[in-house]
Amino acid sequence: MKYSLREFKKACFLLSFLAISAVSFSQSYPDSTIKINAQLIQNPLQSIIRLEPTMFEYDTQNFKQLDLEKGEQFGFMADNIQEVFPSLVGEKSISYLFSKNTFRNATIKTIDEAGLIPVLVAAFKEQQAEIEKLKSEMADLRNKLETAAQ
Repeated sequence: MKYSLREFKKACFLLSFLAISAVSFSQSYPDSTIKINAQLIQNPLQSIIRLEPTMFEYDTQNFKQLDLEKGEQFGFMADNIQEVFPSLVGEKSISYLFSKNTFRNATIKTIDEAGLIPVLVAAFKEQQAEIEKLKSEMADLRNKLETAAQ
């Protein structure tokens, strides 16, 4: 299939126009514009301490229809996360074939584990500030001890 030079130029013009239009009409919004009610996370270390990381295996024998991952898993129990961070726990409905022509739905709890990352960072920062404070107090006590010994 051959194209004439005129058709080729039209195609190039059209592609150029579409590319320029896409750039011209795209919009970029900074976080400060689209995120509202932003505030620092309060008492992140105390919240993290309340979490109970666990090792577990899914019961894949009794719940084959849920297509759960096999083998040892690391994570959290949804009930524990819900006590501390209720907004990070949701529900997922799984539809599965129960019999030849019958489907059933199962609902399981899900955890937005990525949502824990900002809390962990805030907890690390809080803990580091405490370490720095303790280092400073230790240095002050050493200086007083050295001064008193002279």
